[in-house]
Parts: sequence; structure tokens; C-alpha cells
Amino acid sequence: MEFFQQLLTPIIDNFFKFDFLIILIAMGAWVLYLRCLASCKELSQILQPKGNMALGKQNQAQMNQHYERYFAPEGEDVLLTKRAKSNSLYVGFTNVVAIFPLMGLLGTVISLIPMVGEMDTDLFFMALTSTFWGIVFAIVFKVFNGFLQARVEENNELVQTYLLRKDAFMERRAQATFREQPHEN
Repeated sequence: MEFFQQLLTPIIDNFFKFDFLIILIAMGAWVLYLRCLASCKELSQILQPKGNMALGKQNQAQMNQHYERYFAPEGEDVLLTKRAKSNSLYVGFTNVVAIFPLMGLLGTVISLIPMVGEMDTDLFFMALTSTFWGIVFAIVFKVFNGFLQARVEENNELVQTYLLRKDAFMERRAQATFREQPHEN
């Protein structure tokens, strides 16, 4: 019990010093994570619509309407815009996550500099708590990054597949239209 009290006391005492900045950045990382996750889900709903052509004419009509909408140039623009937003949020998230260890080390260095002339254990604990928070958030958000990275990469692959299918669909449609038009000799 005493060990935990000795461990937690400097962490709590230094919370509103440099550590608070790390906590604020962690909150920003969390917001970026949630926004990116929502963006990925939104894009995924377009790329993988719920429905099945075998479930009847009404369901088939809904699926055809969905594909017609997103195969149209405006729909493709929507799709590509959503992918760009998702990718931008993900890049922002990964960059913020990458600075946590650096923030922890910066807190350590800032706290250790004044210690050169004097040995103050309070400053030493402040140095260690900044390192502690930087490492903790780097680990936590690295785990979240693994989940988010998989979704972003899957959506990017699905967009590529979707665009290839759209091109094939449009080519078949153009060929069918060409065959249906009367040809003059």
C-alpha cells in the first residue's frame, strides 16, 4: 500500500505541471480517434451496403439504387472525399500518438536541467512523471492505432475495388448502349 502511495503522490502532484500538457494532447488524440473511427464507419457503409440481391425485388431495387448513386460521378466524388477525410484524420491521429514518448522525454529533460546544480528529489519525481505519462499514452494509443489502421487500410482497399467495379460497370453499360443504337452503313 505504501509503495502505491509513494508512486501515486508525485504523479498526482505533478499533474498540473508539464504532465497536464500531455493529458491535453491525449484528449486531442482521443477526439481524433473517435472522429476517424466514425469516418471509417461512414465510408464502410457506402462500400459495404447492407442488403442482398436474393432477398427480393424491393431489396434488389435498394441495392441497385445504392450502386447507381455511387457509380455516378457525384457519388464517386462523395466516396473519394470521405476516403480523403478518413485518411487525413488517421494521419493526424498517428502523428499525435507518435509524439507521446517525445513529450515524456521532453518533460524529463525540462525537469532534469535545473537539477544539474542541485539535487532536488521533487524535480526528479517531476521528470519521471512526465516520462510516465508520455509512455502510458504512447502504449494506450498505439493499441487504438492498431485497430484504426486496420479499418483505414481495409477501406482504402475497398475503395480501389469499388472504383474498379465502377469502371467495369460503366464499360459494360457503354457497350450495351452502343449495341442497342442503330448503326448506319
